[in-house]
Amino acid sequence: MRVEILGTRAHVDASAPGHALHSGILIDDVLFDLGEREYLDRRPTAIFITHFHEDHAFFVNEKVDLDVPLYGPQPWPGLPVRVVRGPVDIDGMTVSPVPTNHSAGMRSCAYLVEKDLGRVLYTGDLFSFPERYRDRIPDVDLAIIEGSFMRRGGLVRRDPVTGRSHGHAGIPDLVDLLAPLSRRIVVTHLGSWFYKDINASVRQIEQLSGDVRVTVAEDGMTLEVAVDREF
Repeated sequence: MRVEILGTRAHVDASAPGHALHSGILIDDVLFDLGEREYLDRRPTAIFITHFHEDHAFFVNEKVDLDVPLYGPQPWPGLPVRVVRGPVDIDGMTVSPVPTNHSAGMRSCAYLVEKDLGRVLYTGDLFSFPERYRDRIPDVDLAIIEGSFMRRGGLVRRDPVTGRSHGHAGIPDLVDLLAPLSRRIVVTHLGSWFYKDINASVRQIEQLSGDVRVTVAEDGMTLEVAVDREF
């Protein structure tokens, strides 16, 4: 599988060359998240949305006509979203949702992408995986995780009315969780902390490498998934 990370910027004001575009990942011809209208120029054969926040789905604040299948964890007004509850086979690829905890009032999911024995996990935004769904995550060749917060524990708040939690995990938390299952981890969806000193931030992330290499994504980065189950 060919993986192209189109955008690496979270929903923040800060921006920098190589980290200016919002979320979008193209795996072969299938697009995961649509944080910028221009990603439609790549003519994806299908689009999978992790959750309907504007940095992952620009169309929540803009009108758009889509002529490709659109999948997501819940319906969305004005668009024919195919709610994904189980594996979807498309273009020789199998895409399976893994529910996540992120927003108090919105469903979200990660996606496990499998093709030609290769496996990629794209987490989207989350503060945790519900315990009952963790067994849906097998060993993967590449895990693409969010980088909203560098600090351990990230930022998780509780809604005073509903009592439901919402927020983001810290990068170290996600590395701890996924390193035993991953051959390589790439960090995208970079929060405002990252832009204060990009070189230092990159070093901080790379220092999380151990048995598994942890690197920082850039807008336009391409990766080839090499299959290796002996890790």
